[in-house]
Amino acid sequence: MSFSGQVREEILEYYSKKRDPYLIKAERFGEYLTEAQYKNDLMEDFSDYFDISNLSEEEIKTVIKGVFLASGCIVDPNSDYRFEASFKNKACAEYFLDILALLDFTPKLVKRTKASVYVVYFKESEQISYMLSLLEANRCMLKFEEIRVIKDVNNSKNRMSNCEVANAAKAINSALIQLDAIKTIRDKKRFSMLSEKLKYTASLREQYPTATLEEIASKTEGKDKISKSGLKHRLDKLIQIAEDLKNDE
Repeated sequence: MSFSGQVREEILEYYSKKRDPYLIKAERFGEYLTEAQYKNDLMEDFSDYFDISNLSEEEIKTVIKGVFLASGCIVDPNSDYRFEASFKNKACAEYFLDILALLDFTPKLVKRTKASVYVVYFKESEQISYMLSLLEANRCMLKFEEIRVIKDVNNSKNRMSNCEVANAAKAINSALIQLDAIKTIRDKKRFSMLSEKLKYTASLREQYPTATLEEIASKTEGKDKISKSGLKHRLDKLIQIAEDLKNDE
């Protein structure tokens, strides 16, 4: 399966859960954006969506998911770094360009004359990682990060030692396990039952999915200050809770 196929599979795995109707509409709008021959074809049913300032953060993320599911592509990071989405109408492509720019992406727009489509794309690896986070494809994002670390090492004049590479890969794998545990707790509708400290810890890991524990701990302060060891203890607790929930099935 291609890397894009793995991303789609992870998105659809999330979508198998019950969703709010307004998010379903936002996803359809994203899909229709890629297919519309004319922007006006969408105005009757989706006029509100064309004023980006009216959209919530969740709606914007869901529109992006719809676009990706319909025509998006993320190239296998082993070969290259590239995200793109194609549109039949230039105005719709420019709308998507504006949404990405609003989220601090630096996309470009090109017309592929032979296929008669407009393509929005970017090539920066950091932005592709951010896009995978927005798509909530955490497993694919961490796989992408692992590949990126190894490529950066191989391309660097000051190469890290094998031990450092192994440690980086281990940290990414640990983050994946932690994120999967948090997702399990949310899917089982048990997140609200966690202590405030565990909720806070889970939100930190979700906010900084590729960061090391030391990096996350450095972002805490005041009454919420957590040491690296304290952070690990709480994340281990979340993993145990998730395992207990799976065992209760």
